[in-house]
Amino acid sequence: MNVDIGLPDELKCPLHPNIGLAGLNLKNPLHSSIWDAFTTNMSSDYGGGRYMLVKDHNMFPKRKENLMGVNKPPVRGIFHRNWFNKHLHQIPAIVILFYELDWNDSHWTEKQLDCGLQLNFLRSGLCNRGTKLALVLIQKNSLPTGEDTLAMERAASLTNACELQSNSLFVLPVLHADHLVGYVIRLQNVFVEQAVQYYLGETKRIKNHKDTLNRQNYQLLQARHLIKVSFFHELRKDISTALKHYNMTYNQLIETKGVNQYEVKILCGFVNFKICQLSFRTGAPLDAIAQFDRHIKQFKAFTGHPTLQFQHVHWLANQFEFFGNLFNDTVCAGLTALQTKHPGFYYHQAAQFHMERRQLVEAFRAQVEGSEQQIKIPETKYFGQFPWEGPPMYGTIMNTEVSADEYMRYYQTRELELDYSRIIIPLLNKAVGHFKQYRPTRMKRYLMIQMGQEYYLARDYEKAYSISMCVVHEYRRERWFRLLTHVLELCQKCAYLLGNVKNYIEICCELMGPHMTVGPEVRKAMQCNLDRIVAGTCPEVGLGDPNTSTIWSGVLSRKETYSIDVTPLTCFVRCCASFTTPSFEVDQQISVRVVLRSTAPLPLQLSRVTLLFDHKAYNDTVSWDDSEELLLQPNHDTILSFDVTPLPDHTGSNLKITSVKVHLKDAVTSIILQYNEIRSWGVGGWTYSATRIIPRVSRTSMDLAYHSPLLVGENQELRATIKNDEDTVITNIKLLIQVRSESGSVELRKSVSGEEEEDDKADVRLEFFFNQLESGRTTDVSFIARSLMAATFDVSYVLAYNIAGPNGLYPCEHRRDVRLSSVLPFSSTTTLMSSRCDKTDKLYTCDRCLVYTELTSTATTCSIEVSDLEYSISDSFIYEEEGEKEQGTTVLHPPNQINTCIALQPKHPTGTEEKLGVLSVRWRRHGAPEQALTCTTIILPQVQVETLPVYLTNEVASFGTLFNPLAVRLCVVNVSGVVQEVDLSFDPGDVFMFAGYKHLRFTVLPHSKEFLQYRLVPLKQGLLPLPLPTIKLLRVPEVTSTLLTSRLTKLIYIKPSVNT
Repeated sequence: MNVDIGLPDELKCPLHPNIGLAGLNLKNPLHSSIWDAFTTNMSSDYGGGRYMLVKDHNMFPKRKENLMGVNKPPVRGIFHRNWFNKHLHQIPAIVILFYELDWNDSHWTEKQLDCGLQLNFLRSGLCNRGTKLALVLIQKNSLPTGEDTLAMERAASLTNACELQSNSLFVLPVLHADHLVGYVIRLQNVFVEQAVQYYLGETKRIKNHKDTLNRQNYQLLQARHLIKVSFFHELRKDISTALKHYNMTYNQLIETKGVNQYEVKILCGFVNFKICQLSFRTGAPLDAIAQFDRHIKQFKAFTGHPTLQFQHVHWLANQFEFFGNLFNDTVCAGLTALQTKHPGFYYHQAAQFHMERRQLVEAFRAQVEGSEQQIKIPETKYFGQFPWEGPPMYGTIMNTEVSADEYMRYYQTRELELDYSRIIIPLLNKAVGHFKQYRPTRMKRYLMIQMGQEYYLARDYEKAYSISMCVVHEYRRERWFRLLTHVLELCQKCAYLLGNVKNYIEICCELMGPHMTVGPEVRKAMQCNLDRIVAGTCPEVGLGDPNTSTIWSGVLSRKETYSIDVTPLTCFVRCCASFTTPSFEVDQQISVRVVLRSTAPLPLQLSRVTLLFDHKAYNDTVSWDDSEELLLQPNHDTILSFDVTPLPDHTGSNLKITSVKVHLKDAVTSIILQYNEIRSWGVGGWTYSATRIIPRVSRTSMDLAYHSPLLVGENQELRATIKNDEDTVITNIKLLIQVRSESGSVELRKSVSGEEEEDDKADVRLEFFFNQLESGRTTDVSFIARSLMAATFDVSYVLAYNIAGPNGLYPCEHRRDVRLSSVLPFSSTTTLMSSRCDKTDKLYTCDRCLVYTELTSTATTCSIEVSDLEYSISDSFIYEEEGEKEQGTTVLHPPNQINTCIALQPKHPTGTEEKLGVLSVRWRRHGAPEQALTCTTIILPQVQVETLPVYLTNEVASFGTLFNPLAVRLCVVNVSGVVQEVDLSFDPGDVFMFAGYKHLRFTVLPHSKEFLQYRLVPLKQGLLPLPLPTIKLLRVPEVTSTLLTSRLTKLIYIKPSVNT
C-alpha cells in the first residue's frame, strides 16, 4: 500500500547470473535429470548461477530501440520499477540449447539443420541483445578414444552451420548416469564465466553511453546508469568494484537537484542497503555503520508531505530494521559485536519509529475514520513516485478523476487498519535477545516494559502480565519505586481484564504501599475495590466489557480464601514481630509483640492476626480475634501482645516466628496477608526474631575436691559433691563431667571400689545417673583424671534434673566450670660418657660407656616419692647390673635431684643411631595411697656405635714422686682380622725424663697384643700431663691418632719428694 517504503525482493535475495537452458523437455526423464543436476547445485560454490527454463524463443522482453542514442534527459523518473526483475529473471546472460545428437548419428544432416534453425529462433527472440548462445550436445553413445576425425569434422561443420564459435560447443555424455553431476559442474563453471563476460560487456556499454552525457544536464540519467553498472558488477561477483560504484551512485543521487526528493530518498534507501550489505560481506562493519548513520542523518528531517508524514516514519523504521537484519546476519556468521554496537539498538529504534508512526495515525484517526471510499492505486512506472505524479506501469490506466488529496485520504484510511503491536512486538523481541546477550540489563528491562505495553495494546493480557512481572522483581530489588509503580499499574489492568483475583489483590496491596507514587484518590479507589472483593462484588475499574464483569462475578461467587505472600512486596500493611527477651525459662510465659502499621488512606478493619512458629505445636494457640483493637488507623502503629506457654519438651531449643497471617475482615471472600520474613526492628526497642527456651534456674550447689596441681601421668581422684537446695525432691538426675582442652591430653575414668572391676576405658566425658535426691540431702561421685602433658584445661560439670511444676516436670540445669592445670612431676637429663668420664656422642665396640641420669623435681608445691628405677637396655649392648638394687622409696623434695648411673658396652658396630633403651621410674605423690603408684618411662638417648681396628691402653701408677722413676706400660691390641702395621712415636716434653723407644715401627698380629715398657722421671710436681704417643696405622690411615689414644690415662699427680 505504501509507496516503495520497503525493499524490492530482487535486492534482498542473493544475486547470481541468469542463465537460460533451452531445448529441455521436463517430461522426458533424461532432460528432467539434466535440469535437476543444474538447479540442485544452483546455490553451491560450483553452480554460482540462476537457471531459467527457456520454453519459447518469444518469451524474452523486447529491446527498446535507440535508447542509448538519444541524449534526452529522463524527465519522468530515475529508475524503472521492473528493471531489476527483468535482468534477474527474464533476460539471460547466456542461453544454452540442449540437443540430442551423437557424432555418428545416421540423420546428422537433418538434425544439424534443425539445430541451426532453433538457434536462429533464439537469436531473433533475444532481439540483438548481447546475450551469448551456446550449444550442448546430449550424447548417449560412449565417448570416442584418442583423436576422432569424424567428431572433429562434424564439430567444425556444426559450428559453421549454427554460426557459433568453437568454444560455444559442448558435449554432455549421459551414458553413465553416475557421472552426470560431474559433467554438469564442469559445464556450470564455463557457463558462469561466459555469463560474467556478458555482464562485463553490458557494463562497458552503459559506461560508454554515460561518458557521452553532460553531468549537469543529465543528472538523473547518470544516476540511473550508475545503479545499473553497480548492479552488473555485483552480478559479476566483483564486490569491491560494485561497492565503489554504489557509493558513487549514492553521492550522485544526493547531489541531484531539481527533482522529486521523495524519489531520491527511496532510491538512496535501496543503494544504502546494498552498500551496507556489501560492507558487511567484505569484513568492514564499521564502514557499514558509518554509512548507515550518514544515510539516516541525510534523510531523517525529510518528512515529505505533511499529510503523509507517517509514511516517512514508516520508511525510517524499515531502514533501521533492514540494517538490523544485515547486522544480525553478520553476527550469526561470526562477527563479534560490542556492547555499545549490536543489532539490538537498530531493532529497538525501528520499534520506536513504528510507535511514533502509530501516534501520527492516532492524530488523524477522528478525521478519516468512517471513510468508505475505495480507490484502486495504480502502480507507477518508476520507483518513488506517487500515482498522481508519475506515469503508470505498462498495462495500467491512470485514474485522472482522483485528486492527490483523495489518494492521501485513502492512504490514511488504509493505515488505520494496521495492528501496529504485531509489527512492534517482533522487533522488540529481537532487541531483547541481543540486549540479553550483551548484558545491558537495565536497557533489557526497558524493552521488556515496552513489550508488555504492546501486548496490552494487542489485547494479549496474559503475555503482557507475565513479561511485566519479570521486570517487577528486578525493580523491587533495586527499589526503583517510580518505575515499579508504572509497571504495576499495567499489571493491575492485565490482572483485572484476565479475571485473576489473587494477582489483582496482590498488586493492589503493593500499589497502596508507602513508597509507590500513586495519588490519594487512586489509593482510596483501590481500597474500596478490595472491600468490594471481600464483599463478593466486582471492583469498579472502568476497563473491559460486560464479559469481564461476568468473569469476576463467577470467580467471586466461589467464596474462596486468597492467601497473599506479601514478603517480597512493599505492602500497605507493615508487620513487625519480636520476642521481648532473647531467652525464656521453661516455667515462664514467652512474650511476643506484633506491630501493625497501615498506609491505606482509610481505616482498615482486620478480623484476625495469627502467629506461626517453627514448632508447629504453638501454631494453633497464638492468635488475636479482638475486632475492636484490630481497626488500623492510617499511619498509626497498633501493638498486639501475645503470650505463649512453652512446652517442657522444648527445653534447650530455639523458637522462631516463621510467619504472621493478617486476616482482613471476613465476608464473602477471605483475604489473608502472610508475612514469611519477619522484620524485628522498630518494635518498641525489641529486636529478637528468635528466642531460646532455657531450663528453669537450678537451686542446687556443686563442689569439686582435688589436689592442685595435677601431675602429668598421675591418676588423681577427684570428688564432686551435689547438694539439693530445692524445696522438693529432684528426679532423673544426670551429672555430665567433661574436659575441654585444646591439646586433648586429659583423660577421665570412673573410680572403682569394692568388688567392682576396673574400667580401663578412658574418655573426655563421664556421665553419672541418680534416680532422685531429697531436699537438703547431698551425694557425691568420684572419678579419676589423668593428664598426659603439662597444660591448662577446664573441667565442666553439668547437673541436669527434673522437678515437679504446675504443667508437669520442668527440666533444670546447673553448670559450673573449674580451671585446672597439670605440671611435670620431675625433669630428667641423661648424659652419655666414655670410660674416662668424658662426654661423647659415639661409642666404640672396644670401649665401655657410662649412662648418667639425673631426675630433678619440678613440682614446686608437692614432693614426689620415687619407689623404683629400672633400666631396660637394648639387646645391642652388654649391661651388667653391679651391686645390689637399693630397696625402699626416696622422697624427692623440690628442687632436689636423684642420680643414677650404669655401664654399657656395645656388642657390634651399627650403621645408624641405636636406641639405648628406656628408664622406668615408679613414683607417686608424697602421702598418696599405694594404688596411686605411677610409672613414667624416660627414653634414653640414641647413640652411634663404631669400631676401631686397634685400641691402646696404658698401665701407670695412681701417683708418682718427684725425681723418682715411674714405670709406664703401653698395650697395643689388634682386634681386627688382619695384620696391622703400627708407627709409634713419643714426645716426652719438658716435665718428664723419658727412657724407652721414642720412635718405633712394628706389626701386630690379628687378635693379639703388643706391650711397650717406658720409664719416666718427673721433673715437676703437681698434676702433670703424661707424654702421649703419636700412632699411625699404615693400613688404615683414616684412623687418627687422637681417636686411638682417647682411652689412655692422660694425667698423673706427682707429689714432692720426702727429701725435699
